[in-house]
Amino acid sequence: MRHKVLAVDDVQINLDLLEAILDPDYDVISVLSAEEALEKLENDPECTPDIILTDLNMTGMDGFAFVEILRQNDKFCDIPVLFVTGEYDSNKEETGLALGAVDYIRKPYSPGIICAKLRNHIELKLYRDNLSAQVVARTQELYATQRAVILGMSLLSESRDQVTGMHLLRIQLLTQILTKKFAENNPGLLTEKEIELISVYAPMHDVGKVGVPDAILRKEGKLTDEEFLTMKSHTTEGGNMLRQINDFFPNKRNYLHLAIEIAENNDERYNGGGYPNGRKGDDIPLAARIVAVADVYDALRSPRPYKKGFSHEEAKDIILIGDGRTDPAHFDPLVLEAFSQTCLELSDAFETHPDTCA
Repeated sequence: MRHKVLAVDDVQINLDLLEAILDPDYDVISVLSAEEALEKLENDPECTPDIILTDLNMTGMDGFAFVEILRQNDKFCDIPVLFVTGEYDSNKEETGLALGAVDYIRKPYSPGIICAKLRNHIELKLYRDNLSAQVVARTQELYATQRAVILGMSLLSESRDQVTGMHLLRIQLLTQILTKKFAENNPGLLTEKEIELISVYAPMHDVGKVGVPDAILRKEGKLTDEEFLTMKSHTTEGGNMLRQINDFFPNKRNYLHLAIEIAENNDERYNGGGYPNGRKGDDIPLAARIVAVADVYDALRSPRPYKKGFSHEEAKDIILIGDGRTDPAHFDPLVLEAFSQTCLELSDAFETHPDTCA
């Protein structure tokens, strides 16, 4: 495989010499200025080089400024750059290396040194790129495993409540749709990482039900006041459970706080009528306010032994208009706005992921 070298020099004879030395082993792209090099890099993907050789002192933009621009551009910052210069100034060499150049080549040219340095730096880049690809693949594998564990924990805690894995997947999808639309409508309220992870942790909204007795969890009739207090405790129990898990994380700058906020607060209501703490308005964490709408929509649409599943239109009207039991005042108005704007997408997500058994 022939690697590409971008040679930048404002003297044509210097470029001719480099081409003569490198042409047997490399595809050489020659340009007469740093400005021309940047234009070619930006506009001609076919010319993206494996390595760049640039003169230090040039008319117009010099080599230092050229490298500084490259290092600030995500598309080109990893391309190795070698300065070509006739100067022997240690201060300038130190400056160039500090800016991100990987080496210097001295004029007059020594073909053996040039070829050896190019070969070494290209091999180093290939090794680094391969290592980075392995890290990315491993990170993706760990992330997929984390998602599987989250869904498994959630299903384990909720399976006694006649909840299926498909329900948990729907909660994830519905929350993802709502979160993206909410973030689009309200820029700056959520970080990119929060937008991604709120839906990942949404299935853990009722993880604390693992501690609720079956007699209460599966009771079809109305709960007594005492039973209802026990049922409501699943919110605080879920938060406590996740805090204990969080203690095992070596990196405390993780985002498990989102899962804790969702588990503890998704049954709070925007008007203060929820539980366990009667939180009101924006005192309820935003992640929980989003998941609350996704969870209610899925619950309304899902058939259960003690109730039929509502149609999309019925569920939409219950959430946006109310039915005496569910009221729009229960929900964050900004989340309801996102809900009303994504109704068809939410319906499709629900209907394409039905329960395998109702």
